[in-house]
Amino acid sequence: MNSDLSFEDASSQVLDAGTDKGGDTSLPASGVENQLESADQIRRVAMDTAMRMLALREHSADELVQKLCGKGHDGDVVVQVVEELQRLDLQSDDRFVDSFFRGRLTKGHGPVRIRHDLVRKGIDETLVEETLTQPAEFWLELAERARCKRFGDSLPVGDSSAWTSQARFLAQRGFPSDLIYRVLGSRY
Repeated sequence: MNSDLSFEDASSQVLDAGTDKGGDTSLPASGVENQLESADQIRRVAMDTAMRMLALREHSADELVQKLCGKGHDGDVVVQVVEELQRLDLQSDDRFVDSFFRGRLTKGHGPVRIRHDLVRKGIDETLVEETLTQPAEFWLELAERARCKRFGDSLPVGDSSAWTSQARFLAQRGFPSDLIYRVLGSRY
């Protein structure tokens, strides 16, 4: 093979060489051969699209299925492609959850919001629980950092509107009410 070929051209030549029957190529192929070639081509296009998505960032299996189907790929082909990617360890819900969790922690999101987002992305509940099982001090420190980043170091002692504003901010970030009370102290 020529070393100046792109990856797509090289892989296409390898796949085409496997389907070459030898003999006269000017004869028309039978209908079955055309269907096999077009099915293989459809699968290759879906696989290429999935690989490009995974090259940008990790995706959950459900998210990948939804995106590929949204781009017009056949559902059966998409399921086969995602299963193949999982078999090759190119797609992993475990890796996706780790990456997603780290990203949400960096943004200062709490366990309620992270749980909601992971379930929405089709992650199994047991994997979500394993990921979110952290000591209470971990979530308390994260909530305090998020509050301090937004409102500064001083607590809203005696100011009910400031307390309510900060509590609402933490709740929107996904921290449960018991944790918010621990961070902000008593209401007034």
